[in-house]
Amino acid sequence: MVTLLPPYAIETNMLTKFFGRTNVVYHLDLRVPKGVIYGFLGPNGAGKTTTIKMLVGALKPTYGDIMINGMLMPRDRALIMKSLGYMPEKPLAYDDMSIHDFLVYMARLLGLSKEDSVSQARRLMYYTGIGRLAFNKVSELSSGQRQRLLFAVSLLGDPDLLILDEPTSNLDPLGRIEFIGKVLELARRGKTVFVSSHIVSEIERMCNYVGLIKDGRLVEQGPIREIASIEDDEYDIVTSDNNKLLRFLGSQVYVREAWDEDGVVRVRLDERFIHKFFLDVPRFIAEEGMMLTLFKPHVSPLERMLMKRFNIGGL
Repeated sequence: MVTLLPPYAIETNMLTKFFGRTNVVYHLDLRVPKGVIYGFLGPNGAGKTTTIKMLVGALKPTYGDIMINGMLMPRDRALIMKSLGYMPEKPLAYDDMSIHDFLVYMARLLGLSKEDSVSQARRLMYYTGIGRLAFNKVSELSSGQRQRLLFAVSLLGDPDLLILDEPTSNLDPLGRIEFIGKVLELARRGKTVFVSSHIVSEIERMCNYVGLIKDGRLVEQGPIREIASIEDDEYDIVTSDNNKLLRFLGSQVYVREAWDEDGVVRVRLDERFIHKFFLDVPRFIAEEGMMLTLFKPHVSPLERMLMKRFNIGGL
């Protein structure tokens, strides 16, 4: 008899949470395919952290179902947590323990042997960039170093599924770049990563799936390439001769307006003829022997889609 594995790492049905009379999450139907990096995106207060706490069994739903790798949460929580790594938004509470001892302690709680716990603690301290702080107490860490430690904890036991809540919130710019690289590396190794954020650019760089939440409700979800394919009507272009490009654009029927803004040509288009813009402009630049160094939507596709869905900026 062949047992079919569930297609989703995370699946929720009608997931709802009330605090008193306040509805924080309502009828949330998440579908997170295995092997993707799923960005859970929404403004502060949208219900992201409440949802995540329900996914990991730290908070009981008012009603609705949660399936993690085909198992029911919270009924099968002990089994689920053996293959799930969780990075909470809030800092750690074990302030008097050293980083090394804390990681070993958390690994032992997962059921790892003492030898494996020590081995994984050492490897993950190095991997997350806190190896030199091994014997510092948690209380001595900066907020960014605590984030790295939380990330290390989520990787103990080599879980198949990672759930990360605002994981870059306290990292500096270089730390954020490093973190994104590690998430992409984990995905290449077959991990499923569910990451919440309110930073659109980070979601675009990391994720191939996205779920949008607003006021506790799921606005949309799916592959980014599909749901963020809305065409823009403003583009930024930089060439080796912006003045020549502006003269050309000024004579084209599909151009409503074109101007130079701090060395960047901004062009606003008539969306009815946008296909002609994509044909003509690259051809003109090539024929004139100009160097093209920038050609992109003024607003990223995902950001523009958010603006439309959330009715921001009058779009």
